[in-house]
Amino acid sequence: MRRLQIGIAAMLALAFIAPTNGAMDRPAKDEPAILLVMFGTSYPEAQAAYENIERIYKMEFPDAKVQIAFTSDYIRRKIQQRDNISIDNPLTALSRLNDEGYVNVVVQSLHVIPGEEFHDMANIVDSIKGIEGKFGFKNLTIGMPLLMSNDDYRNVSAALTSQFDECTTGTNRTPQKSPRDADETAVVFMGHGTEHPANSAYCQMANILAEDHKNVFMGTVEGYPTFEDVLEDLKEAKAKNVRLMPFMIVAGDHALNDLTGNESDSWKSMFEKEGFYVDFNLKGMGENDGIAEIFVQHTKEAFKEFR
Repeated sequence: MRRLQIGIAAMLALAFIAPTNGAMDRPAKDEPAILLVMFGTSYPEAQAAYENIERIYKMEFPDAKVQIAFTSDYIRRKIQQRDNISIDNPLTALSRLNDEGYVNVVVQSLHVIPGEEFHDMANIVDSIKGIEGKFGFKNLTIGMPLLMSNDDYRNVSAALTSQFDECTTGTNRTPQKSPRDADETAVVFMGHGTEHPANSAYCQMANILAEDHKNVFMGTVEGYPTFEDVLEDLKEAKAKNVRLMPFMIVAGDHALNDLTGNESDSWKSMFEKEGFYVDFNLKGMGENDGIAEIFVQHTKEAFKEFR
């Protein structure tokens, strides 16, 4: 076990030494950097969510360098091979920022819940915090995921309201006004879901949405609540129509296939089979400025931890 720990420490040290031969002489910068960390997506149209968040961050933090990192190696490799675009993972991104002289950095999670992906990212940050001397950071803090505090749930619920009266057509991401009658049309959000204990966040979010709005429901692809749970709620509500929306930062693979796809096991197809008229708003939550502002507030809290 000790040999394994030494090996990990050595790899981290090499990561921070490798970028250039002149790394030891780099001048430290006074301005901070913000590293936005997300799972990633290879769908070009879905990347509008990340672009919107990045735009808002550059407006809110004009003196900070804003950089993006993906945690999915599969997506990073796919984009590299297809588009010849290299996207860092959190470790290489922090190494690059360190090499450029940024010693005051907030690593902002763009995850929805503090699940496995978030904790993998946090472990990297905690490991790097242990590096002292010329290759260490003066301040290295973490901005929390979307759903952490009770206020976050309420703020997310309020921010999503603007999407209820919009729908999109096909793979077109431009929403059109389509006011809903809450008695006739239910809104159904699809979250990712996970076996991680943090899946409980989706249950709390479902309860908050039900409290705040009439006939707005939440289910998940891989956790709880399930499609069957949502279907039962819809039947009790006696709604005739369903408007589907992704409860995900980007409307990528799950939104296009599991939610609105034409296959028999998509939520769209299964609701139609049950007799509902179905439309959808194929908009990632990252395209919603109100959602992006919640992340901004988490980043501001992380800046307060600087010494």
